[in-house]
Amino acid sequence: MCEISVIVPVYNVENHLSACLDSILNQSFRGIEVICVNDGSNDNSLSILEGYAKKDKRIKIITQENQGLGASRNRGLNESKGKYVYFIDSDDLIDLNALEKLHNNAIENSSDMVMFKYQTFGGNNKQTGFKIDRNFGDIDYSTLKFTYSDVKNHVLNSEYSACTKLYKKKFLDSYDDFYFPEGVLYEDIPFHVKAMLRASSISFVPEELYYYRVNPISISNSNTSPFDIFKIIDMVESFLKQENYYEEFEIEFFKFKVAQILRYLFLTNSIDYFNRAKNEFKKMEIKNESLIKKDWISAFKLIISSDDYDEFVSAYFNNRISELTELNEKLKQENKRLNVENQKILSSTSWRLTKSLRNLRKFH
Repeated sequence: MCEISVIVPVYNVENHLSACLDSILNQSFRGIEVICVNDGSNDNSLSILEGYAKKDKRIKIITQENQGLGASRNRGLNESKGKYVYFIDSDDLIDLNALEKLHNNAIENSSDMVMFKYQTFGGNNKQTGFKIDRNFGDIDYSTLKFTYSDVKNHVLNSEYSACTKLYKKKFLDSYDDFYFPEGVLYEDIPFHVKAMLRASSISFVPEELYYYRVNPISISNSNTSPFDIFKIIDMVESFLKQENYYEEFEIEFFKFKVAQILRYLFLTNSIDYFNRAKNEFKKMEIKNESLIKKDWISAFKLIISSDDYDEFVSAYFNNRISELTELNEKLKQENKRLNVENQKILSSTSWRLTKSLRNLRKFH
């Protein structure tokens, strides 16, 4: 019986594909089907898939012309037979007990969606993400159920990746628009927003079960189509307005839009992108400045007031230098104050009287 459909889009990942498949096929939870969508690979990826499929009948290979990640995930979703659906990128890994833990949690809580943490590998510094447990603290998560209203900060301004969630297939099938946008990057974002707002029961496993490979040349880390983020922002805004969530999330959406546009501004180093950002920002109104990060507000205002990209870059970095200089001066003053306090303690009568006791402690 297939409980979980694991969907693996594959495109030119011959160097990492075997490790990804091994982490899936060696799961402690055995009731899975593995749908590998070969998205027009022109390296040895298909050959690797075929080799694995001969050894493990749970693998199903679908080959199509190159259409992108969104289309590949949608194709796999249409072919899935499991009660639950899990997406994994073909250059990443999952913990060998991941699907068992997620499935148990989903059953226990009748969850439409189970979320969990990830960690990066392959880069200079290991990072962890999706720390939704900060909203709830140190509690028993095995029976915790919640909805978007309990974690509003994670709806629009959080970890969007579909790879950090297990979805109930019946939940996805109950809507006719639960698909990834095709032909654009950042396709995870609208899918994540829809799932968060629509799920009647969400649960969380506070463990790092997904291993995200840091790859400087991957699509998500490039500036291949930076203008796609404007399309994604429009999709999210349209959904919020159509489903009557916009008023509730107006400030969160402002933060989301500013953060996403700023994220790719320096990566692109593009005059056209700057002009598009400026036009978008000029149409926006700050409703509550105190709820938004100061550096976002500063960059937002600076873009609007700058005549061109070069002026913005110069002013932005001058501002950052001034801020860092001010911070450095504050730290110097704090260090000076602490030194004075320390000298007071060292010269105090109580410090001198307890010297013998401190010396005794060294010998125990």
